[in-house]
Amino acid sequence: MTQNQITSRFSKSLAAPILLGAGLVVPFFVIEWINRRAFNEEFPLMLFSFMAIHALLIAFLAVPVLRHLHATKSVRALRPSQWACLLLAAGLAAVYVGVVIDQLPCFMGVPNCD
Repeated sequence: MTQNQITSRFSKSLAAPILLGAGLVVPFFVIEWINRRAFNEEFPLMLFSFMAIHALLIAFLAVPVLRHLHATKSVRALRPSQWACLLLAAGLAAVYVGVVIDQLPCFMGVPNCD
């Protein structure tokens, strides 16, 4: 395998998780930025860093398993390690959803939401 093939394969394998992770964070980033710019407070970079890391981890764990599942068309074809990845991704997704629900008033511009 040549270096170009390796680079192409590597970039293709990272594209879907990165786009999915960004898709989970960017809408809330934009809503927060639009609704809270009138307030004299710092932008919550730690919150969005946490959300971005969680979204990327969810995508990095779930996308390869879902690709394998799509290729084999059978849940029985999943290996135990793939089931573990799906369970870990589900746990991280639950935490992510909990954070979004908790912070939704802040995203929407409610004053003193914390």
